[in-house]
Amino acid sequence: MSTRRDLLAALVALAAAPSLSQAQTSGFLPGLDKDAARRIGEAWRKAHPGDTAKTLVAKLFPTGRGPEALPRLRRAMAADFRAGAIFAHRGWRLSNTEGALFALVSMET
Repeated sequence: MSTRRDLLAALVALAAAPSLSQAQTSGFLPGLDKDAARRIGEAWRKAHPGDTAKTLVAKLFPTGRGPEALPRLRRAMAADFRAGAIFAHRGWRLSNTEGALFALVSMET
C-alpha cells in the first residue's frame, strides 16, 4: 500500500522528469493510478484556470528540479495546510501544492 509520502515522491519524480514516457513510469509506483492522477490534476486546473505548465514549474520548482525540490515542496505543503490552502476532490483533501503537482504531472506525462 502506498503512503501519502510515496505518492508525493512519485509526483515529484514524475514532475522532475517530464520527458519520461508512460511505459517508463508504469513500474515506478505500481499503486499509482495514472488516470486518477490525471483526473485530480485536471480538477485542480479547472479550479485554477490561469495556471499553465510554465507557471506551475516556476511556482513548484523555482530553483530547478533537483534533489532540493522534495524537502522544499514538503515545507510548502505543510504551510498550505496551516494556512487552509486546501484543494478537495472526491474525498481527497490535498494542499494546493499537491494539487499543483498533480496538475503539472497531468500536463507533462
